[in-house]
This record gives sequence, C-alpha cells and structure tokens, in this order.
Amino acid sequence: MKIIVLNQKGGAGKSTVSTNMAYCLAMSGKKTLLVDMDPQAHSSVIFCTDIPRNQTVNELLSSKAYKIDQVIYQAVVGENEEPVENLFIIPSNIHLAITAEQITTKIHREKLLHNHLKKIEQDFDFIIIDCPPTVNVLTINAIYTSELILIPTIYGRYSLDGIADLFRSIEDVKEASDFSYMILRNARDSRNKLSNVFVEEQLEPYKKNVLQTVIRRNEAINQAQMNSEPVMVFDPRSYGAEDFKELTEEILSYGS
Repeated sequence: MKIIVLNQKGGAGKSTVSTNMAYCLAMSGKKTLLVDMDPQAHSSVIFCTDIPRNQTVNELLSSKAYKIDQVIYQAVVGENEEPVENLFIIPSNIHLAITAEQITTKIHREKLLHNHLKKIEQDFDFIIIDCPPTVNVLTINAIYTSELILIPTIYGRYSLDGIADLFRSIEDVKEASDFSYMILRNARDSRNKLSNVFVEEQLEPYKKNVLQTVIRRNEAINQAQMNSEPVMVFDPRSYGAEDFKELTEEILSYGS
C-alpha cells in the first residue's frame, strides 16, 4: 500500500508521523520504503545520516531513465548508524525545491514519481511518502500515486482550515471524488479541554474517516526529533512510542 502523509498547513507533524509510522511498520515485519518528497528533508535526516548530493528523489523526478534502485538506501538509526531491518528510504535535500521548478513544464509531470515506483512497488509491503506543506508539483506527484491519504491534524483553532480546498486539489489530481483518506489527530494535550472539544466538533463531518488512534503530545517525541531518532528508539516505553504502535496496528488492519 502506498500511503502519503499530507497536510498543506505546516506544523501538523507530517514528518514525525511519516518517520515513526514507517519505523513501526518495519518493526512489525513489513518491508517498508519511506520516500521523502519535502525539500526540508526532515524525514531523511532521521534515517539517512549522509545524504548524497546527486542520489536522491531529485534524480527520479529529473529523469525517466534513472534507475530507482540507485537512490534506495537502507535506513540507519543512532550515532552508530545501526541498520533498521525492513526499512529503506529514498532521501531528499534542499535542491528538490529547484527540481520542482524545473519539472513544472514537463508533460505528464504528475506521473513522474508514480512511473518510477511502479518498477519496485511489488518489493515492498508499504511505501510511505512524506509530502511538503503545500500543494505543488511534488505534492501532486505524491497524490497521483497514492492509495491512501493520511492527513495529520493538530488540536489548534486553525488546524482544519483549508481541508475543503485540499480535498478539491486531491479530486483534481485523482480525477475522482471517491479517494481513500484518513485523518489522524496529532499532538493532543488532555489539559486543553476547550480546544479539544472544538477540534472534535470540527471533525464531526469526517468522523467515518477519523482514525481511532490519537497521538498524544509527548516530550519524548520532541526529544526524539532533536536526537534524529524515531521515538521507539529514543524511549520505547513512552506514551509517544505507545501511540505510534497503536497507529501502526490500525494501519495494518485498514481495509481488512
């Protein structure tokens, strides 16, 4: 299954969700590929300590003939760069922003990533794609190839603003209105009762597409990010690790 993690608002936790979910899927025995489509490369720095200048997702978008296996790396974690079994990554870097500008005039530019992934998708149980916080040609490539769209939203006043526009963009790319999506509630703080009630009310129209799992606000998740590690590595007994394990179980049961 190809899952993209998408929200056009920054700060929703796309990279945090992408990296931790990919890690947990791999730990569950599922061969997983993480594709970083964000020029900020936040997912890449977690699992790819030495990102090559000319062997990233940029090359896939720049050339139809480029061999995708040349940009797939074994994920590693920690100072000792321990290999993560079942987890692989196609990294990004800041130069992806320039690549995005260069491919906007290409014919069938929305299919560039899809056509490359078709060559290897049967080798993986899951392909997770971390999207940039805007709807551009990079996001469109991710939407086009996706089978499930995961939309993380935080517990804030404006967290769901623009979701209707996002759905219209997805419909335009998919050329259909029956695409599969799920909403993930992220960074919930039980102390903020009024904010939590407000967001839950705003989510009511989408309730059949809201995941049961809620990622709680947890300092271990923040500390893990600062240490460039998944929370399961940083503190496997934390609430954050517990929540991402629960998310993984729900994803594994999705559609079954």
